[in-house]
Amino acid sequence: MNRLALFQQMLGNMAAMAGKPLLYGADNRPLTPSAEYGIRRLAAKRTGSMKNWIPERLLSRDQEAFDRQEIVKRCIDLSQNDPNAAGVVDSFAATVIGAGLNPHPSLDWKLLDIDKDHAREIQRAQRFAYDEWSPWADAGERMNFGQIQYQTKNHMIRFGEYFVLCLMLDDPARPFSLALLVINPLRVKTPVDLVSDGRIRDGVELGAYGQPEAFWVKKSMPGMLMTPDTSANFMRIPARIGHRWNMIHRFVVKDPDAVRGFPALTPAVKLLRDFNDLLDAELVSNVVTAALTYFIEDHTGDPWDLADSFRTDSETTTTTDGKVKKTHYEETWPGRILYGNPSEKPHLLSANRPGVTFEPFTKVMKKMVSMAVGIPYPVLFKDVEGVNFAGFRAAMLDAWRVYTMERQWHADGLCSPVWRMLQEEACLRRRFMAPGFYRQLHHYTRALWRGTPKGDIEPVKAAQADILLNKNNLKTKSVITYEHGGGDFESNIDTLDEEREMEEERGLVPAADAKPPAVEKPQGGQTNADQ
Repeated sequence: MNRLALFQQMLGNMAAMAGKPLLYGADNRPLTPSAEYGIRRLAAKRTGSMKNWIPERLLSRDQEAFDRQEIVKRCIDLSQNDPNAAGVVDSFAATVIGAGLNPHPSLDWKLLDIDKDHAREIQRAQRFAYDEWSPWADAGERMNFGQIQYQTKNHMIRFGEYFVLCLMLDDPARPFSLALLVINPLRVKTPVDLVSDGRIRDGVELGAYGQPEAFWVKKSMPGMLMTPDTSANFMRIPARIGHRWNMIHRFVVKDPDAVRGFPALTPAVKLLRDFNDLLDAELVSNVVTAALTYFIEDHTGDPWDLADSFRTDSETTTTTDGKVKKTHYEETWPGRILYGNPSEKPHLLSANRPGVTFEPFTKVMKKMVSMAVGIPYPVLFKDVEGVNFAGFRAAMLDAWRVYTMERQWHADGLCSPVWRMLQEEACLRRRFMAPGFYRQLHHYTRALWRGTPKGDIEPVKAAQADILLNKNNLKTKSVITYEHGGGDFESNIDTLDEEREMEEERGLVPAADAKPPAVEKPQGGQTNADQ
C-alpha cells in the first residue's frame, strides 16, 4: 500500500469514529481538564496564622499615588538619618556609576557606507564633543554629566525613578546649547483640580498605549514655601518635542500598569526603621549604664569625714520631720560617686547589655535588607569578617551581575538619549560631516558606555586570562581596555607610539625590544643553567 492510500484509509477511520465516545460514557470530551485531582494550596487557607492575612487591594489610582508618596518620604527620611540606609544608597550609586559612565563611539562604517578612516574621524570628533560638553551638562552649572548620572542613580534608589529635563540654552559661553536639569520626583504629581481627568495618573499624562505624553511639574514660587496644588501652580511639560526627548523619565517597570517607580528600599522600610530604633535603644541603654552613680557606704565611721577628705560638693535637704540631711558627692564624667549615709543601700543597674545574641541578630537583620536590595550581604555592608576567599568571590560575582544590569539600563535610559541629542547638535554645528545623518541617526550615534572596572581579587590571573582569550581570538583588545578602565584602545595605541618615539629620540631602548643578556659559558662548555 502506497502512502496516499494509507493516508486515505486513516481519514476514513477518523470519519467512522466521529460522534462516538473515545473511552467511556456518552460525553464526547472525556479528556478535558478536570479539577477532580487538584490539591488545595495551604497558601490560600484562612486558618491558624493565615487567618488575619488578607491583603488589601487598592481602591483607586489616587490611593496608589498616596501610598507611593508616603513610601518615598519614608525612604528619603531613612537615607538621610539612618546610617545603614544611607550606606546602602551611596554604596549602590557609587559602584554602579562612580565618577560616571564614559562613552566609546562604535560606528559600523560598512553599514553607514563610509570608509574606515572617515568613521574614525567621526568617532574622534564625537569624543571631543562629549569632553567639551560634559563640564557644562548641568543647566544650573553645578555638576558635570558624570555627577548628573550619580544623582539620577541616587534618585533611582531613594525615589524609585528620576526625571531629567532636556533644555536648549542660548548662552554663548556654552560650547553646546544642550543642558540638563534634574527634577525632584516629588514635584511631579496630579493637580487637585485635574484628578477626574482619566488621562493623568500620578502626574503623568498618558497616551492611548500608556506612553507618557506630558508631565505635570509643580512650579517653585520665589518667596513662598508652599502653594496650593492647583493646575495654575503647575507646568505641563511635553515628553517629546518631535524626535527629541524633552523630559526623560525612567523607572524599573515591575508592573505592566505602573506609571511611576517605587524605591528599591520599599520592602525593607519597616525593617530598617525598627532596626534603627533597636540600635538607638541599645545605645541609650549603654550610655545610661556608663553614666551610673557609684554609691559608697561606710559602716565604721562617719561617711562625711571620708567625703571631706576629697574635693567634693554637697547638697542639703530637709526631710518631712524637719531634720536636715546632707549628701556629699564627688563628680566624675560621665557619672559621679555618691557617699551615702549608714543604713542606705544602693541598687545598681546591670551593665550586661547588649547581650551575646545582639550581634548575630543584627547581622540577620542586615542580611534581610541585602536580600530586599538584591546585593549579597558581604558586599552591600562591606563586612568580610568570617568570609573565606571562595565565599567573597561568589558574593562579588553575584553583586556585579546586578551592577552590570543596572549599568546597562542606565546607559540605555539616560546616557544614550543624551548622547544622541548631543551628537545631533555637534553634526549641525559642523563638528563632523555625516552623510545621511538623520536617515541613519541611530547608527551614527551608536556608542558603548563603560564605567569603573570591578577590580579583581587576583589581578595577575585575570590579566593572564584576558591575554589567553585575546590570543585565541575570543576577546578583543578594545573590550579588554574598556573593562580595565584604560580608556580608548585607539588612543592608547597613539599614546604608546608617541612614547616609543620619545624613547628612541633620547636613546632609550624600550623594554619590549631589549635583548636578554648573553649567557656566559664556563670552562667545559656547560652553561650556568646546565650546572
